[in-house]
Amino acid sequence: MVVAKQSRGAALVIVLFIVALAAMLAVEMSANLMVQVQRSTNIQGHQQAKWYAFGAEELAIKAIKKSKQDDPDKTHLGQIWAQQGGVPYPVDNGSLSGSITDLQACLNLNALRAKPLQSDNTNKTNPAHKALLALLENIEDLPADESEEAMADSVYDWLDENSITYRSGAEEDEYLSRKFPYMTANSSFASLSELRLVKGFNPLVMEKILPYVCVIPGSELLAINVNTLNPEHGIILSSLIDGLSVSAAQSVLSSRPDKGFDNIEEFFEQVNQQGAQNIKSVEDLFTINSEYFKLQTQAKFVELRFSMTTLLHANNGKVTILARKFGGVQ
Repeated sequence: MVVAKQSRGAALVIVLFIVALAAMLAVEMSANLMVQVQRSTNIQGHQQAKWYAFGAEELAIKAIKKSKQDDPDKTHLGQIWAQQGGVPYPVDNGSLSGSITDLQACLNLNALRAKPLQSDNTNKTNPAHKALLALLENIEDLPADESEEAMADSVYDWLDENSITYRSGAEEDEYLSRKFPYMTANSSFASLSELRLVKGFNPLVMEKILPYVCVIPGSELLAINVNTLNPEHGIILSSLIDGLSVSAAQSVLSSRPDKGFDNIEEFFEQVNQQGAQNIKSVEDLFTINSEYFKLQTQAKFVELRFSMTTLLHANNGKVTILARKFGGVQ
């Protein structure tokens, strides 16, 4: 009798253990299932937000095409591509916003690779190098660890094809001696974020200089569109034109017509009245028409957000995509 009771007790314990184990397995499987369902939902939502961003890209292409068709000889801030930047547009279960900016309304750093336009016995330079140096010198309270000349020369060294240090710049020997060594690109910038790798461009300097510089992948073009340049960025004009102060440059840009200058001669006439010098030597550096644009898109689907930056090239009635970057800014 005692043995039978002990056997029933052991069997009961075993059954309870199995039930408990089954319950634990059920809870674990249920939790894993919930994770998988949520992961699948996030992937689908992220993909939907991505497609919304691609939709904004198509709208931007159409806007630029329309502007080029309506006014093929001039690009200005009164055109449709420049309107309502950043205003959210409602879409199913989310919103979509974006803004288009002109990549010819900033200093293209890849232009430092262009063939120098002038030289003397001790120095060879091009307008972009000169402009970058002047830009660094004119930015107020620049929190730099290096001199402005050393920083401009270091950018030149990063981009040039050789490993010979230019003046006060930096080449492989500088970067290979660091705690985490790396080599210079000796090639064009593909992204503005690469500037952070160049000697002297710490995060605080980057924050100060980013509004004035940009990168056009694969292009050494330096042709500033005076119709789209923000008056607050008049420092770019003063960096390129001798004798033109920052305040004078801002005055010229603030007083331009709503639809921009009809021809570049109107602009030159205005800057000459403001004391500009040697305009003939830099007149090829300015334009009233643009080919390169940047679209920054933010898409939201339910609670998921997706950011994308697209670089666009408009030429011969076509708008092509030069590059895309997902997340962050470029």
